[in-house]
Amino acid sequence: MELTIETIDALSQIMKRDQLSSLSLDQGHLKIEIKREGMPIGNLQSYETVSVTEPVVSSSPAVEKEVPEKSFAVQSSAELIEITSPMVGVFYESSQPGKPAYISVGQNFSEGDTLCIIEAMKLMNEITAEFTGKIVEICVTNEEVVEYGQVLFRVERG
Repeated sequence: MELTIETIDALSQIMKRDQLSSLSLDQGHLKIEIKREGMPIGNLQSYETVSVTEPVVSSSPAVEKEVPEKSFAVQSSAELIEITSPMVGVFYESSQPGKPAYISVGQNFSEGDTLCIIEAMKLMNEITAEFTGKIVEICVTNEEVVEYGQVLFRVERG
């Protein structure tokens, strides 16, 4: 079996079709484990984590794929709301190098506005606002690798 995005997607579709919470595949030189976390299987807001491991002799790192259906998670802390990363990837403040950032500290944003881009597995994922607010703090820097659940922004709801 060759590991491609199509292969991972096919395994993900099998999980959805058969309502599986986890799937493991071991072919000696290639081990794949997919676990569904978060919301119940039938809910469109669930996501999947795919871990692929190769033999110790291989210098290839583990590959992870996360497929979020929501643009971000919101956690309230006192009066500020934390917007967290929905996936592991690279944070980009603008659509291209040299272009202005989507948002800056003190800037107001509206529901549907793009706040940033997170690149995961060569796919650019726009993170859009789910409510109106004002940026109080940007917690990461451009081109920084971010983890799932890492705080990207602290905002005031407006």
